[in-house]
Amino acid sequence: MANIRVRVENGKIVGEAPPGVEEGEEFEISIADPGDDMTDEDLARLNAALDEAWRAVREGRARPAEDVLRDLHSKR
Repeated sequence: MANIRVRVENGKIVGEAPPGVEEGEEFEISIADPGDDMTDEDLARLNAALDEAWRAVREGRARPAEDVLRDLHSKR
């Protein structure tokens, strides 16, 4: 996973998109809270999981959340 350097201008986050992100594409950014008590190992595992998830989405190996939730509820 690549880190993205951004800044806040007039209440909006601005910066350069990472390579491969197309114009107009939208995605969510989560800001790690330094007070969340994550160890360096926890953060490394989180970053690895996010990196794999991003790869899966880009490779078309993702499913809509609604489908996953429906499957989980049907197994009750």
